[in-house]
Amino acid sequence: MKKKYVQAAVAAALAVTLTASLMACQPAASSSGSQAGDGGTVTSDGKGEPAEISIAIWDIENAMRNGTDDKILTAIEEGANVTIKPVNTTWDDYRDKIQLWAASNQLPDMFAIDVIGSSFYHDWISQGVVSPLPDDLSRWPNLEKYMSSPEIQGLRAPDGKMYVVPRVMWEDLIDGSQERRVYYRWDLAQAAGVTKEPENYDEFRDMIKKIIAADPENKKITGLTVSVPQLFDSFFMPYGVPLGMGDGSGSDFKWIEKDGKYVPAYFNGDLLSVFQLARDMYTEGTIDPDVALAKAQLSEDKFLQGKVAAYFLNTTTDSLQRKWEKSNPGMNFEDCVKIAHPFPMQDGSMTTVPVFKSYWSETYIGTKDPEKIERILDLMEWMLANDELVRFGFEGEDYKMEDGVRITLGDIPIGEKYPANALCSLVQYANWYRFEMTGNENVDKYRQWDLEYRDWVRENCELPDFEPAVTNLSTPAKNQFSIKPADDIIKIMTGTEPVEKMYNDLMDAYEKMGLQKMIDEVNEAMK
Repeated sequence: MKKKYVQAAVAAALAVTLTASLMACQPAASSSGSQAGDGGTVTSDGKGEPAEISIAIWDIENAMRNGTDDKILTAIEEGANVTIKPVNTTWDDYRDKIQLWAASNQLPDMFAIDVIGSSFYHDWISQGVVSPLPDDLSRWPNLEKYMSSPEIQGLRAPDGKMYVVPRVMWEDLIDGSQERRVYYRWDLAQAAGVTKEPENYDEFRDMIKKIIAADPENKKITGLTVSVPQLFDSFFMPYGVPLGMGDGSGSDFKWIEKDGKYVPAYFNGDLLSVFQLARDMYTEGTIDPDVALAKAQLSEDKFLQGKVAAYFLNTTTDSLQRKWEKSNPGMNFEDCVKIAHPFPMQDGSMTTVPVFKSYWSETYIGTKDPEKIERILDLMEWMLANDELVRFGFEGEDYKMEDGVRITLGDIPIGEKYPANALCSLVQYANWYRFEMTGNENVDKYRQWDLEYRDWVRENCELPDFEPAVTNLSTPAKNQFSIKPADDIIKIMTGTEPVEKMYNDLMDAYEKMGLQKMIDEVNEAMK
């Protein structure tokens, strides 16, 4: 098995988004890797009135739209003895909103964002904008266990305190590859004369060109689109800079050791070839011309309506299949769509996958009220202890257990029946549930696609070594430095000047931003 793991220990309970699908909690079988408790309902002691806790997380207003008619929401609020006041954020505005609230002293009691390692993160801690967790978490045993992994403990601030609760996604970092996949129209490729599934970037480009030229459905089809532009680095970086992708925050860039010195991985690969590939694909039309303006729903509609030949996103296959069947009655998903395996680097030396962290995004405590802080921790404890209830509903009503497999009951998806099911991501993502069978043949045959993809990646792909501790390191220059690979790709991909000139200008800009000073500070701090 070709598997090379990162140097630091990966959290035992390990997300992409970067898209709205991260908030969708899919019903599945019980997971041995879950951070949840033993499945029994854990409630607060019920003393006193419920505490009102304001919470900002993606689309929380929609998750709470049914109010007390939602049995899962009622279970959460009664179990943790809280009343949740939703403060809505979206995938388009969450960073701007939270940064504005922080600057104006208007933060919610509890909020979600992805800024670990950024200047905002360090400023919020040093200026007392966010509150730390208690040193002793023994009152909250599930939360204490959740926070005990080496990767999470490595996020302690210089004062030794913990200010974040990361949203764990994966038990194994390589499984994060599930969050960035290319779905393409194999039926149209065959109609255009393609007989072989693409195994590298050149074959993929050739297939898309043929689909566009033939346009079998006469829809003026275009090339590859993406759910949101911030994901595009995950498609292109494995071509020449396998550790070059980011999560969109600008502060999560990887570091490697080269010639006895720590340097950002982004600048140690064939970055120019990555930019050239992006420009070439955009120019030849194998990238959708409107991709820089991509929005999740618009891109999804384009793929479902046959207006693009391929779609790069974070989803589960059974979820995409359900949408496909609604939009394309009579067209079997398995006859029309395939998933592309990760493509090898340009020199064929190895095949890698997008590399992030075992977690994505994190929760902060914005209140200073000691009682509210305790209630927030009570809520997190309840959510971890009752994780499966929030994800799957109520045993006997929404599912039954047979031979260790959770069999879904009824035809209404859990998220439609209980919108508050989306709150399952309030503390952790637990994306390992994606791989579990449901007992529903119509769902499980597409979950098998995801399992086969996961197994192929585990057998054929490598994770290059990097040093996670440096990513989390704080130095003056590093705290102000930002790398957003997707932004760089889109700028050069859609640009009009020669790629090499734009590349050189970009490198000059990073030098002026303080690249060398940051490298010097980091290496001094790591001695």
